[in-house]
Amino acid sequence: MKKFTVLLMLLVGAISYAQTTGSVVGKLTDKEYNDEPLAFANVLIKGTTTGTTSDFDGLYSLENLEAGNYTLVFSFVGYETQEIAVTVTAGKVTEVNVPMGASAASLSEVVITTTTKRESETALLLEQKKAVEIKTAIGAQELSKKAVSDAADATLKVTGVNKQEGSSKIYVRGLGDRYNSTTLNGLPLPSNDPRNKNIDLSLFSSDIIESVGIGKAFSSYMSSDVAGASIDIVSKATNEKSLFKVSLSSGANTQTTFKDFKTIDGANWFGVNSNTHHKVRNLNTYSFDNSFTPDSGTANPNMGLSINYGRKITLSDDSNISFFLVGSFDNKYAYQEGTSDAIVDVYDDGSLNVGSIFDTKTYSYSASKMLMGNVSYKINNNHKLSYNHLFVHSNSQKIEDFLGTTTDIGRPEDDNRLVNLVLQTEVQNKLFVNQLMSENQFGESFDVNAAVSYNAIYNDEPDRRKNTFIIDNDANTTRISQNAVRDNSRFYGNLFENSIAGNLSAVKYFGERFENKGKVTLGYNGSVTDRKFDGIYFDHNFTNPRTTFVDVNNLDATFNQINLDNDVFGVETSRGRNSDDPETYLPQLYDATKTIHAAYIDAVYNFSDKFTANIGLRAEDIKMDVEWDTNISFPGFSNNSQIALDKQYVLPTLNLKYQVNDKINLRASGSMTYTYPQFKEIAPFTYEGINYQESGNPALLPSDNYNGELKFEMFPNKTELVSIGVFGKLIQNSINRLERNSAIERDFTFDNSGDATVFGLELEGKVDLLSIESDDDKSQNLTLGGNATLMKTKLKFNKANTLFNYTGDSSELEGAAPFTINADVSYRFKVNEKETMSTLVFNYQSDKVYSVGTNFKENIIEKGVPLLDFVFSHKFNKNLGMKFNVKNILNPSFDRYRDIPEKLTMNSYKRGTSFSVGIAYEL
Repeated sequence: MKKFTVLLMLLVGAISYAQTTGSVVGKLTDKEYNDEPLAFANVLIKGTTTGTTSDFDGLYSLENLEAGNYTLVFSFVGYETQEIAVTVTAGKVTEVNVPMGASAASLSEVVITTTTKRESETALLLEQKKAVEIKTAIGAQELSKKAVSDAADATLKVTGVNKQEGSSKIYVRGLGDRYNSTTLNGLPLPSNDPRNKNIDLSLFSSDIIESVGIGKAFSSYMSSDVAGASIDIVSKATNEKSLFKVSLSSGANTQTTFKDFKTIDGANWFGVNSNTHHKVRNLNTYSFDNSFTPDSGTANPNMGLSINYGRKITLSDDSNISFFLVGSFDNKYAYQEGTSDAIVDVYDDGSLNVGSIFDTKTYSYSASKMLMGNVSYKINNNHKLSYNHLFVHSNSQKIEDFLGTTTDIGRPEDDNRLVNLVLQTEVQNKLFVNQLMSENQFGESFDVNAAVSYNAIYNDEPDRRKNTFIIDNDANTTRISQNAVRDNSRFYGNLFENSIAGNLSAVKYFGERFENKGKVTLGYNGSVTDRKFDGIYFDHNFTNPRTTFVDVNNLDATFNQINLDNDVFGVETSRGRNSDDPETYLPQLYDATKTIHAAYIDAVYNFSDKFTANIGLRAEDIKMDVEWDTNISFPGFSNNSQIALDKQYVLPTLNLKYQVNDKINLRASGSMTYTYPQFKEIAPFTYEGINYQESGNPALLPSDNYNGELKFEMFPNKTELVSIGVFGKLIQNSINRLERNSAIERDFTFDNSGDATVFGLELEGKVDLLSIESDDDKSQNLTLGGNATLMKTKLKFNKANTLFNYTGDSSELEGAAPFTINADVSYRFKVNEKETMSTLVFNYQSDKVYSVGTNFKENIIEKGVPLLDFVFSHKFNKNLGMKFNVKNILNPSFDRYRDIPEKLTMNSYKRGTSFSVGIAYEL
């Protein structure tokens, strides 16, 4: 009875209290971002510590307020603080909806503004939650936390993304370069490497990146020449009244810095080469300025410098002009020692079937300069015009020095000789990107957006030098080796590509722009790409190589005009040695054009508050022509020929989203896409490395791709995510890199190998282990993030329609790691303007196919390695900060092996552990 009386008193008290209290609810919208919901704004009752923040949808509520008059203070960093008087009525709900906008007075005092919201992890999670299609993005905040220096490293933090060690190629769900596409602000980019479809993402430093989006499910407005991922780099802009930032960094590597180091003669520290074309007009005149002998010195510490400047000029309440400029320079030294063994198999008696066996030394130096400018003119709340310019100048220099034996030199017990291969390669890229974009709103329910770009890329490989020597340790001599005239040669390669692209879309909303049942978009995408590539070898043909002795520290004593005049050697091209024949100087070349016209319709409809569907249809017309003139032929084609691929596609896409509740989404996606072969995969031009060669296959045909995915997403709060997804792909007539049988030890080309299937499971999580905030502007957070991919791929060889004799009936896909995991743990402590953050980042990719084997050679496998990085940063105040990074802490060995039971290592090297420290000052 006593317990019942207490319960009754509590119930009566609660009812009485509810009758004397009320609540305030509402929605905050962002005037600077098209009246989108404004998440994470502060709502405070003036004169108290009672308050809340708006949620993902801009909604807020203040419950159980005593009836009476209050002043609510609405604030968001970089926005005008608003105070609104509110009367709370007992037992009733008062709704206050507040549009918020930027204030010129406060913008000068902040760092984070309207635009930079998309740089934060929280804002990108919000976009991911609200989007109909399945997509993932990593913003500038996360890039900084995980010591990501460029866009290439950024993609590796995303579920299902791998990178081929030693190259710029990105693999998404097991699909490599040819299956991905890259855009900047939604417009296509050219490739800087004639061997690749996509541009090297490492050219885009984190200084210019607002976010990197990776779309692994596709919609009709995207390019359909994709099966792995559409990667979109969003460049930085500014809405701040004034911004000035200077960053300076320096770094070292445990096996490189302050050690002996070799560089290419004729190259320089700043990485600018103005002599990118040869001067040879007469083969009887030795017209080369650069020496075959490398320069010797010391590897200095790496350095980086970046300057950012931005400003916003307010013209009226609704109009402003803003601009953002970034300039940067960075360089890097790297030295690696390792092995390179051309292992084929093991004989029955246990002995090795192996070609060359080399110990390797590699000296690499790179320097990159970047300049980006962005100008944005907000005409009014309905019209905006933007112009982006990007210039990237990169220069990479590499000396590869191989020393070892071959099947006929140095193997017998009484043969005390060694073979020495030296290859010196310099590659210079100059990328120009120009983009003009227009965003327009008409009335409450109609948008028209347009964009156009002109891009140009210069890719030059000036004076690549190769030498082959035989060292006789008994006689203490070194002489010229010449199994082929290409063994001692110079090469000049020049590529120029320009492209024009345009996007146009018209959007009609079913209702008002921000309160509607959906929308329908009609659009056009078009591009015209033109590439010209030529390359010429100048081979040194020695008359008596066995008696031509050299001093490796003074090769100019051998390669000079006197010895050319005395017939010690002659110079010839791949066209011949007749100096009087103009055709002798004709380079190996190919010209290529690709034209794409696409029209699409894309509809999004909200059938209910929970269920949304996105259905699209895309029609594309693609024409690609490749014409070549080389000194090699391919079955069915002459050495002076061309191909034309002309295809039309009608491609449906479907994305479904079911919102179980405010925190859980269920998604499904399906699409048809295609994969066109790339220019270099078709052109039968041979690119020669130090101990391998690669050439195109003009018989290649496009692939047809069928993609499907199911995904579960849960957002426990504004910073947390848990997702599980399954996906599948069927690629008909897939294109793969393979190792073919030839007189060259490692001879690679491409083929339509057969149909491929990909099935996988993806897991992702971001969890707050600790989150403490106090009223005195003090907070600390401990977060754990990670993602993992389990994948099963199968390539079933089509042996009936190929020129190549595949080993076995099937293989895993090239570049597809069956298991990948990324994980990071981060601690953040903040007191007022001081902030300390440290992050430990881990990555592991399991063994994966590097190249498919033929002619009884098994696949070459790239061995899985664990990578561990540490990042520490501290902000002393709002102006001054520092950062300290340690990368590759575990320093594992990077290996490749032949896929035989013994798993004997073919290539091996280590990168060393790298340290860097930087300081930044911002006004």
